[in-house]
Amino acid sequence: MKKQESEKKHNWYRRKKEEKQIVRIEELEKIMGEMGEDVDPETIVSMYMPRRRAKQFGAALLRLDKLHLWLLVMILMVAVLFIVAFMQEKMGNFTINLNRLELYRKGIAISADGDFSEPTARLTANTVQDATNITLSDLPDNLDEIDGDHNGKNYMAYTYYVRNAGKEDVGYNATVTLDSCAKGAENAVRVAVWKNGERIVYAEPAADGTEEKGCVNFVDHDTVCTYTEEAFLVGNVDKYTIVIWMEGEDPECVDAIVGGSVEFSMNIDSLSEDNTSLLVKFAQDIVDTLKGNKPISAAGTEAPNYYQGGEVTWKNRRNQ
Repeated sequence: MKKQESEKKHNWYRRKKEEKQIVRIEELEKIMGEMGEDVDPETIVSMYMPRRRAKQFGAALLRLDKLHLWLLVMILMVAVLFIVAFMQEKMGNFTINLNRLELYRKGIAISADGDFSEPTARLTANTVQDATNITLSDLPDNLDEIDGDHNGKNYMAYTYYVRNAGKEDVGYNATVTLDSCAKGAENAVRVAVWKNGERIVYAEPAADGTEEKGCVNFVDHDTVCTYTEEAFLVGNVDKYTIVIWMEGEDPECVDAIVGGSVEFSMNIDSLSEDNTSLLVKFAQDIVDTLKGNKPISAAGTEAPNYYQGGEVTWKNRRNQ
């Protein structure tokens, strides 16, 4: 019996050799050991062995010269930076963006507090994790009285201010947009906006196209609403509070949207279009800085404050 098995293995090896087929080294070592023969150097041998790939990869890295290793490290660093930047851009479910070119340079800024302790051109709210549905009556009554990030259980809330500390009156549009959604969650979401104390609640149209109870329809699927301020005078400050939740009394708030998500942003743009080229604007900024007329921070991170009457805040605003 053993003789037959040995002949069978010998025939298998000879056939593989004649046909120049690949033989795994594990199989070859086992058969050669039983047959008492050495490995033929002409045999095409596969070096594959289980759990051997990691060792081979490490050995290959050690064989690389320093230049290749540095290039590999740099590629990995760029990949990590890209992933981090992507996550930062997407980590909040609500962001406020001020047009830096047309408004920020003119002295318009936004802040998470009425004293404008950190005026900026971009604000980001924290994400609400694992939110479930609630209804309007479940929300606190003081949502418009707390500055900055003040999320609660199952709702997002953010209050911020926009001021004109420039040298000229401007006009702006503040538009809330639906940037992304999943699993139909947008059909049951509510977006409440307070502007200077006045509240409006927005929602997608009902299934029959009419307005949901107590709500104003979204402008379209991508746009929630737009607030237009035609005369935003020097010294004026506007206050906005945005609250987002899943409305439990909406007929479209069903089990199918569990695990869904929505992401909104509010973009503040100049009401008037300035067709002046970027080069001309850049040259004018340099001239203004040299003359001390309208100095612009070279880094572009400090909000310009040209108002001669002192620091503009929510308490001493012109539009009280």
